[in-house]
Amino acid sequence: MVDSISLNAYSYSGIVSGSSGKLYVPVQPGAVIYSQFDHISGVAATENNAGVSVSKIQILNSLLNQLITMRNQPKMQYEDDGSLNEDQMNSLIQNYQSQIQAEVEKAQVTGYGLAGVQPQNGTILNMTV
Repeated sequence: MVDSISLNAYSYSGIVSGSSGKLYVPVQPGAVIYSQFDHISGVAATENNAGVSVSKIQILNSLLNQLITMRNQPKMQYEDDGSLNEDQMNSLIQNYQSQIQAEVEKAQVTGYGLAGVQPQNGTILNMTV
C-alpha cells in the first residue's frame, strides 16, 4: 500500500470539526497521545480504519499556523518611489524573459516539460496606465 496524501474531500469523511474550530482526526490508538496539536487533535480510529499518520497531522497543523500568522499580519502596500528608470525596467524585463526562455528550453531538452500551460510569446507586463 502506498502512503500518500489524498486531495479528495470525500476521503476525509472521518475528520470531524469541533465547535471550537479544532479538527479531530482518526489516528491509530497508540498514536493518540502524540497527535495533540494546536489546531488538530487525534482520536482513536475504529478497527477497520487505519487512521492518518502523526507526521501528516503535524504538517497540516504547521500549515494552519502559518496561514493564521499570515492572515493576522498587516498587508504590505506597494508604493512606486520612482527609483527605477525606463532603461532599468527594460533590463529587468529582458532578464526575466531570458530566464523563462532558458527554463523552457531546459525542460524541452531534459524531457520533463512544464506543468500547466506553456508560456506564450507576447506581452508579459504592461506598464501603461
